[in-house]
Amino acid sequence: MQRNLFRKVPEASSQPNQPDPRHLTAYFKTAVGGSLLAGGGLCTVFGLSAGVQAHQVSTLAAIGVLVSLLGWVCLRRPYFLLEPHQLTVYGLFGMPTRRYTFESWDVVKADSRHIYIDDGGITKKVPVLPWLVKTGDWLTLRELL
Repeated sequence: MQRNLFRKVPEASSQPNQPDPRHLTAYFKTAVGGSLLAGGGLCTVFGLSAGVQAHQVSTLAAIGVLVSLLGWVCLRRPYFLLEPHQLTVYGLFGMPTRRYTFESWDVVKADSRHIYIDDGGITKKVPVLPWLVKTGDWLTLRELL
């Protein structure tokens, strides 16, 4: 039995590589992830050199590796995802920590510091810090809302 190795490629749209205007994936700022990555790398190097000189394992090296891992994750993972009827906030390791559902985008508001969702007369403040979000993503969010 022979498999079909060549699949039919779908037709290209008239506007290739255009993001869906109803979705926004916001990422951590590069400076945050880069700082954690660099700081963790320095801790690892200093911890390893101290451990070699003292002929023992340094906890500073282990802490440095963990901080570097945290920085790498910040550079790769999204911070939150805004969809037509849902806002999902992700934790540092990519797992969704909170989901907010809403009927329309009219109940979602954003100012320079917070995102708010009006849930039946009760305003909920979404735990998203704008200084952790890439500036372009935050500005796009404010334009969408």
